[in-house]
Amino acid sequence: MSGTRIRRPLSPARLVPVLLLLLATGCATQVRVNMLQPAAYHEASLTKVVAVLPFEGPGGAEFAAEMEGVLNSINIDDKPYFTLVDRASIDKTVSELKLSQSGLVDPKTAVKIGRLVGAQGIYTGVIGAYGWQDTPFKAKRSECVKREVRRDKDGRTYEGACIRWRTFNVNCTKRTASVSGTPKLVEVETGRILYARNLSGAAESSGCEDTRPAADGEELLARAKETARTQFRRDIAPYYVTREIALMDTGDGITAPEAKEKLKQGIAYAGKGRLDMACELWGAARILSPDAVAIQYNLGVCAESRGDFEAALRLYRQADRLLGKPDDNITLALNRAGQALQNQKKLREQLQEE
Repeated sequence: MSGTRIRRPLSPARLVPVLLLLLATGCATQVRVNMLQPAAYHEASLTKVVAVLPFEGPGGAEFAAEMEGVLNSINIDDKPYFTLVDRASIDKTVSELKLSQSGLVDPKTAVKIGRLVGAQGIYTGVIGAYGWQDTPFKAKRSECVKREVRRDKDGRTYEGACIRWRTFNVNCTKRTASVSGTPKLVEVETGRILYARNLSGAAESSGCEDTRPAADGEELLARAKETARTQFRRDIAPYYVTREIALMDTGDGITAPEAKEKLKQGIAYAGKGRLDMACELWGAARILSPDAVAIQYNLGVCAESRGDFEAALRLYRQADRLLGKPDDNITLALNRAGQALQNQKKLREQLQEE
């Protein structure tokens, strides 16, 4: 397989946020939008046909399997984002070349293997930590060993306040799991390092002999690995984040009573999950009161929710000019839409199909 990429044009619809939920809070109705963000490492995201070699160090094979699992699980628009070279092909090639595990870290060796198995990029790396350790410690306890004896009005005795305490220590354990590794992505065609970053995760638990024990080491290790996997996932492929966008209901700039009513109706529809109807009402309201701040702003939210960030930015700027003073929601909207526009070029490149 050659490194040449044949790409098909990307439909703008694929950049549109895919999840839209509405929620009403005590202050304002909000739109919750799931938005696609570009991978943090752009060149790594463009290298779609990859192979993962065992990492050097204790737990290296396991850590590589975790990274391979992340790559294999990434789907965008219900399609696999990466194509992974079959593990059997990699093992066979490594065996035929009579390579040791430590030799797999060398970029020149990775390039040689990549060419033989038909990969565009090879992931390899070094493990710093993989496992857990226990640290014993003592915890102080106290118990009452003598209480005052009291009598009620009928002469019956009962125990009163504690008048003597015993202090003692119990044996405890602090269990800490940690994972750290430095994966590198080597481009087969050029030998360049496209991605290199230290990934790490940690989890801990404590327990004592008189209470519940510390969590199992494998359980803690799984938590630590999940932290490292999450970092890696966002580095190498587009990912979704959820934004909560507040709607505005101010009457500033509304000159027609009917426009005010449509603004109110639209917010009510939005609160019931009908942003489609809300946007239609606000569009009609803008004709009646074109200088209404909330209507311009809310229409910006409509544009943003359908992925039209240029229109969203234009409407937010108009709302900002009409209001004539700083507003937190508008400031957030301007920054958010501006950043989304900057992200679009990268996303288009990252989502182009081989």
